[in-house]
Amino acid sequence: MNDTTPKYKGYRNQVLVIDLTKNKIEKKALGISLVENYLGGRGIAIKYLFDNLEQGIDPLSPENILVIGTGPLTGTLAPSSNRYTIAAKSPLTGGIGYANAGGHFAPELAYAGYDAIFIHGRAKTPVYIQIEDDVVKIQDAQHLWGKDVWETDEYFREKLGEEIQILSIGQGGENLVRYAAILNNLSRAAARTGVGAVMGSKNLKAITVQGSGVVEVNDAEKFDALIDETLEKIYADPAYPSLSYYGTSFLVDLAYISGGLATRNHQTGIFEHYEEISAETFDEKYKVKSESCFACPIHCGKYSKVTTGKYAGTKGGSPEYETVVCLGSKCGVGNLAAIHHANELCNKYGIDTISAGDVIAFAMEAYEKGVFTKEDTDGLELVWGNEDAMIELIKKIAFRDGIGNLLAEGSKRIAAKINKGSEDYAHHIKGMEPPAYDVRTAKAFGLGWATATRGADHLAALPNFELLGYEPEVGVEWFGSEKAVDPHAWESKPRMVVWHENLGAIVDSAEMCKYTCFSAYAVKPEDMARFIAYGTGMELNAKDLMRIGERIYNLERLFNLREGIGKDQDRLPKRFTDEPLPEGPAKGQVVELDKMLPDYYKLRGWDWETGYPTKEKLLELGLIEEAEKYNLVSRRNGQ
Repeated sequence: MNDTTPKYKGYRNQVLVIDLTKNKIEKKALGISLVENYLGGRGIAIKYLFDNLEQGIDPLSPENILVIGTGPLTGTLAPSSNRYTIAAKSPLTGGIGYANAGGHFAPELAYAGYDAIFIHGRAKTPVYIQIEDDVVKIQDAQHLWGKDVWETDEYFREKLGEEIQILSIGQGGENLVRYAAILNNLSRAAARTGVGAVMGSKNLKAITVQGSGVVEVNDAEKFDALIDETLEKIYADPAYPSLSYYGTSFLVDLAYISGGLATRNHQTGIFEHYEEISAETFDEKYKVKSESCFACPIHCGKYSKVTTGKYAGTKGGSPEYETVVCLGSKCGVGNLAAIHHANELCNKYGIDTISAGDVIAFAMEAYEKGVFTKEDTDGLELVWGNEDAMIELIKKIAFRDGIGNLLAEGSKRIAAKINKGSEDYAHHIKGMEPPAYDVRTAKAFGLGWATATRGADHLAALPNFELLGYEPEVGVEWFGSEKAVDPHAWESKPRMVVWHENLGAIVDSAEMCKYTCFSAYAVKPEDMARFIAYGTGMELNAKDLMRIGERIYNLERLFNLREGIGKDQDRLPKRFTDEPLPEGPAKGQVVELDKMLPDYYKLRGWDWETGYPTKEKLLELGLIEEAEKYNLVSRRNGQ
């Protein structure tokens, strides 16, 4: 950051720097260099963390920094521009950790007048941060410690009014579960990489925001016209009706049809109880209404309620596709009401449903293979499909009770502790558990998981292009090969993944939802450049914007490299590379990762021998000083 006032609209040009150890609050200018080189949100977060975090610090120590960032479109009516990024050094992976969520918190922070919050140190006792426009206070929260997210939300709405926007952690974050989440609007979760545990380690229970300002755009007439143009593209997209009506649960059906519905810890991609967790079942039995994040025309969020049976009374934001699979078929559970209840518990306790489902599925396979006995599992019978045991494990994880204390550490640490060959089915990449889809049926997703900077991450690349049924000539037009549209092919996928990763970094920095940009492809790089130009006055073309995305991705790579996470961690669990799918439409498929990685490294400008970026690439991106500080420059220039 510097004190130069940006000449661009859209930004508030003000950030909060809060030191909880010193009980100190400062307001600083955002700085023009940061804006022009890193755009916002995710980009600003990695630059601040790289520059201000000491190498090798414990992620759960006061030395870690929690960054909350908005983007230049936040608070405008650009479609789905409602998101924020929370970042820190991850307690799950030890590398760069960030999570992204929607809802209504980010626009409120913008209306209060802030582009970002940088939180240092650790409070002596539990606190919350209260933001009301220019007035920012650190308040006592000892009376809130021990309450879940929903109880915390209710407290603040009664105290500060219904219009308040709240970020908070539950017992998962308080108890330092390494995949704890931070939530807003009860079910919008910044879930991955354990940012909730970082917030808990700082004794920070919540952040409340009320703002009365506005966000101005540079050229309102052109900006509004572009909004109308984009809305037409979104409504015309073939995926829109299903995503809008069913929400992300419609992806459960697509995964099953492809043979990639992850089942029993990825042992197969076909689930015998698929119909019981399908989108149709959800719609007929549980859906109450649609819900929308701020300025979103897709309204993929759904509010649901269980009205009968032992889970009657379960309600709230419906489980997303990832949750239905990870707490459903991955654990062999075919009861959607039980999955709803498990999702509600994760939202209340503040736990990532993906990692929670994965560690439970791992425990069930360990039980199946005799690695765990009833004595190890507190008397729970961890057989596939035991929904009662799954729900009990979620509670134990949140409170680190019994076996939950072990499972709260994440798959990598669990396997290292119990050994006995369990590392082959304790699935993780760089320490983070994989999402719902089985990547043996979509090879670009497999490569994207392996190379993602924050670990097993379907959203870093999100190469939906290969799943949309395009004709071969479209693959040639976009990525130079007919194979690009074939999910079972590995050829041409490196180019596709690099392109999507760079665009993904931009979307996360502008803080627009990826469903607008990667499912409908309604906002391509050239469209995003126009949104930025009309909104801020910053003249960027598509190439300029993608270069910013590449810079962000490479700086995240450098952060990981300096923390010891490099080429050896660009891998997939053996189940995806060595074990062919046993049945279904993708029977016999594996991910040919070793065939894709060399081309990926070449396209990235990373040295194949070391995994470090070449000096040529670093100079091109303006990152040479950052790399040389930690001796992270490949000396085999251009090779």
